[in-house]
Formats: sequence, structure tokens, C-alpha cells
Amino acid sequence: MSKLGIKLEIAQYRSFMQYRYQAYKIELAQLLQQLKNFGLLFLVVLGSAMLGMILLLFLGLGKIIDSIDAPQYGAQMAWLYLLLQSVMLSAMKSAIQNSQQRLFQRTIVRSHWLKLMDIKLLLLSNGWLLASAVIALDLNYSQWLRAPHFVLFMLLQFSLGVLCLYKPRGLIYGLVFTAILVLLPINIAPLAYHCGFIILFALSMLLPAFSLSDQLPINALSTFWLSFFMQHSRVLVWRVALLLCVFMAITTLLNERADLEAIFSVIAAAFMVLFTSSLQFDCGKLHDKYQLFFQANNQSRLFFISQFMPSCLFFLITLSSYLLFVAQIEWLLLSLSVGWGTLQLYIAQKKPAHYALVWMITTGGLLAVLT
Repeated sequence: MSKLGIKLEIAQYRSFMQYRYQAYKIELAQLLQQLKNFGLLFLVVLGSAMLGMILLLFLGLGKIIDSIDAPQYGAQMAWLYLLLQSVMLSAMKSAIQNSQQRLFQRTIVRSHWLKLMDIKLLLLSNGWLLASAVIALDLNYSQWLRAPHFVLFMLLQFSLGVLCLYKPRGLIYGLVFTAILVLLPINIAPLAYHCGFIILFALSMLLPAFSLSDQLPINALSTFWLSFFMQHSRVLVWRVALLLCVFMAITTLLNERADLEAIFSVIAAAFMVLFTSSLQFDCGKLHDKYQLFFQANNQSRLFFISQFMPSCLFFLITLSSYLLFVAQIEWLLLSLSVGWGTLQLYIAQKKPAHYALVWMITTGGLLAVLT
């Protein structure tokens, strides 16, 4: 290829790079605007997510690096870190790949240009990997000798970002398999845990894709709601991820300051109520969409009642998990939490604009009265 041809190709690539970067910024701005449409609820949820992320950035990375004495806990923290990263990148996937114009781009540029820009924007978007890189640069030689698994962890962070873009099903399978690994009652070295992560994620890429929702007969209200959540799993995934973040944060804080258990219990209850009762917003939209259909089938009353069942079931599972795996809650706060969750469901249905305000006032009141 002549020098003129090389210069022309470089100029074309730069133009394409500028286009993708502008499209990336526009889509991120649109995503942020969509989130802002939730108003105060968005600020509450984002604030709670940021608190969990900041805590994981400063405490989680330290636990992952220095996990020789508690390898299983370090592996669990690494898994949670990878889960939260995957949730964040899944939300940004459309902006990273410029999915709306993807077919058009394939007609004007080479396929490897698309993937190269995907990787560049992926690295730009992955704040979790950037945070790990900053910590890695600060480690000295002796610390690296004690934490060779951190190199594999960073490799996993990058690889899971690529899986999120091109093999999302493999990512989901891998997260499930690695969750089982970190929960097994075994005691192995941190390096072995991370090698196991790599092997399980590699094997998950070989599994065939299948969809249970296509095989599920919708002949009852229970299967109707089950099919909805299987097809729109992200409404549950991001809530579960943030709840796990809260659980890990509370566990860490209880180990550091057991004398503040009452305060931590109220905070845990507040977030459990927030993330489970807010599911009603999604269920309410589905109810409004299909209420005429169920009314025509003389099931309007049952359908109206059924829209509250997913949030209630989600709350019971979350509360039971907290009591089993994190800490106990006093009976008074436990009873108040059940009533609080019911109140938030009512507000979400009747007065959605006041949902976040009621949650914050109730949280403040319980902190003032019970601590």
C-alpha cells in the first residue's frame, strides 16, 4: 500500500473514531436523561449505588489483594466486584457499541475497526478496571509477590467486559458457576480461586444458548409474571447486585464496628425495602399494559392483586437471605420493616411521586427512634 493510501486509511479511521466517540457521548447523555426522568427516586437509587461502589472500591480491592488469610472471603468480594462491573457495563452496552447504528457502520467500515472502537470505549467505560489499575500501580514488589492473583483478577475484569459485549449468555453462565465456587465450603489459595474463575468462564462460553421463556406455557397468572421476569431479567439483576453490595458492606461494617449494629440494621432494612418495593413500578406498568386483556377474560381483580406479589416475594427472599447469611434483626425492626414495605408498595401504586420522600422520612424516623 502506498503512503497516500496509508494516510487516507488513517484519516478515515480517525473520522470513524470521532464519530463513535460523539455517538457514545450522546447515548450516555440520553441514558442519563432517561434516569433523571425518575426524579427523586433516581437520586436515591443512584446515591445508594454510589455508596456501595465507593465502599467496594476502597475496601473491596484491599480485601481482594490481601486475601491470603481469608481466601474465600476475598474470592466472594472479587465475584461481587465482577458482578457489579457486569451490571454497569450491561447498562452502557448500547452506548459502547452504538447499537442503533450498528448495521449502518458495518456497511461503511471494516469489521475489525468496529471491534477496535468497542474495546477502546469499553476501557473508557470500565471504571472498575481503571480503579484496579490505579491500585496496581501503587503496589510495590513485595506486595505483588503476596498477591499474584490480582493480575488474574484484572485480566478477568477486562475479559468479562468483552464477554458482556459479545457473549452475554456466557457471562451469565459464568457468574452463576463462579457464585457456586465461592460459596462451597472449601479452603484454597486466592490464586486457585482466580484460576477457577478463568476456567469456569472459559467453559461457560462453550455452552449452547437456550431460553426457558420460549418453552414456558403461559396458562396462569404465575407463569405470566414468571415469563415477564425471564424476558426482562435486568429489572431484577441490578436490584440483586445492589442488594449484594449492601449485604457485603454491612458485613464489613459489622466486623469493624459491632457497637453500631442497631444503625446498620436500620440501614440494611431501608435498602431492602427500597430495592424490593420499587419493583412495583415495573409491575405496575405491565399491569396497565395488559389490564384490558385480563378484564376481557374476567380476571381483572386477580390480575390487579397479582401485580403486588413479585415485590412481596422478592422482599421475603431478601429478608430471609439477610437473616440467614448476614445478621439478625430485632423483632421490632423486623415487624416495622414488613409494614414499611407494605406502605412503600401502596405509595408506589397510588402516589408514585411521593415514593422517595416517604422512604427518606421513614428511614430518618427509624434511625432517630431505634438508634
